[in-house]
Amino acid sequence: MWFKVTFLVTVVIFGVHFSKIALGQYIGSWTSCSATCGHGTRSRHFYSSLQSEDCNNYCLNGGTIRRNQCDCPAGTTGTCCDDIPECASNPCQNGGTCIEMINRYDCNCTRRYTGPNCENDLMWDHYSACQLEFSRCFRVFQHPLDWNGAKDFCGRRNGHLAVIDTTEKQYFLETSLKTLEIDDDRSEFWIGASSTGNVLQWITGGAVVTSRWVPGVGNGIHGSGCLALNTHYNFLWDDVNCATSAFFICEEGVEPIESLLG
Repeated sequence: MWFKVTFLVTVVIFGVHFSKIALGQYIGSWTSCSATCGHGTRSRHFYSSLQSEDCNNYCLNGGTIRRNQCDCPAGTTGTCCDDIPECASNPCQNGGTCIEMINRYDCNCTRRYTGPNCENDLMWDHYSACQLEFSRCFRVFQHPLDWNGAKDFCGRRNGHLAVIDTTEKQYFLETSLKTLEIDDDRSEFWIGASSTGNVLQWITGGAVVTSRWVPGVGNGIHGSGCLALNTHYNFLWDDVNCATSAFFICEEGVEPIESLLG
């Protein structure tokens, strides 16, 4: 009777322990990947063969792999689709802070300036009408912003978009604005009320009671919108899409404008 016997051979050579060599256990570590991104390969040695695998199969900033390399979207460059540094040219003027974006930049302007590159000086480029008996001033800015942009700008000046919660304020603003030479291409001035689900409210929290609507609007905003004074209807109220660029009116205290802007 014959018996088949299998022996496991373990050999120690120069202090290195090899076990199951005949079964192909690897004896080396992975090499570095052949590419930092896009598509690469790496390998390691076995006793009798070389094992390979893919590595670094990715692209940055929304790039996609095509033909073993990164296909990069606009605003990115290089083998990995690195973001092109738009802020490197220091586009923001007058102390504005440049915020790096993909394929664009944003300027965070100081309270005194506005515009895409903080190029518009608002210290002098405004009109003021003050109700001294109420210790309030209305600063009229003929630089177009959307409603949220105007709201944020007024907030940076320690004020807010004008709240016309009395008939006296409405008549005061109508009379004051009629003295201005207003660009005919701009038909609205933002004030501080917006609507969500047919509920119209001032940004200071009070409900809108007093109203002077332009013909055809009816008795208020329906759905979601923002409130503006319409220059073509003697500055009566109008329902305007909040994303529209329009002039705006900030309501502030009577402190000198220089102290507000610093």
